[in-house]
Amino acid sequence: MADNTNFPAISRQVTELVLAGSSAHAEEAINDTAEQFGDLAVVAVLDTLEPQVAAMHLSAFDGGKLSLATLLISPKAWAESLAFFAATWGEDMIADEPEKLAESLFAHIHGVIFSGDDAARRINLIHEALSTDWGTTAFAALFSTATGEIIELANDIHSRGAHSSGQTTSDHDVIPLALEIARSDMDAWERVLFEIFPDWQPGENQLRARSEEGDDDEHDHEYALARTTHDLLLRLRKQVPSKSARAPKTGGRPSLGEDIFA
Repeated sequence: MADNTNFPAISRQVTELVLAGSSAHAEEAINDTAEQFGDLAVVAVLDTLEPQVAAMHLSAFDGGKLSLATLLISPKAWAESLAFFAATWGEDMIADEPEKLAESLFAHIHGVIFSGDDAARRINLIHEALSTDWGTTAFAALFSTATGEIIELANDIHSRGAHSSGQTTSDHDVIPLALEIARSDMDAWERVLFEIFPDWQPGENQLRARSEEGDDDEHDHEYALARTTHDLLLRLRKQVPSKSARAPKTGGRPSLGEDIFA
């Protein structure tokens, strides 16, 4: 493995390439580091990248396995980078293309979590991401694209337990990810549900998708209505830190900002 004194130079090289829009060349530099010094050196270099730079690099690959960074980034570094995933989204883009943005976010998150067969790594990735406000909102945005299926799964998990559940009337792509969360960290699963259904009071009301007919107000006292994908993507965009924050305050929201790369 390389001496630690090599890492700052490699990190600067990768950072400069990413900021220049050359993610393919940055990935080549990461691959070269792995060939010369081993995977642990890559992990160490990725840990030294600013989280907004890591987010830019990973998003260029949509979470695909073609990126060595996707396979090797540490759970903590990935969770920090996730705060900046929505940095390039404008409100008009969120209003016009919420489904497209949610699909891109899903491709990224699903790709990182299921990039390998290491169950312990998947658990750590989920734990680190869902220990943050932005991570919880990001996962909620994904699941809001299939609210009916998530409600069905949530009811099944409540009745039979996470490890005995999984049967739904849908084969929607978010279901395996939702199950992975519930089976590895029930507290995290419930935090995501509360993010989608902010008015949910277990035992008092039921989860309900928003009606396309617009008659939701009639049922506010009986149901916990889901936030829309658009609303959750807006919340995620507003959680982008104004600058790198490697140690976010526990339980607190990061500061807001618009031009994070200025």
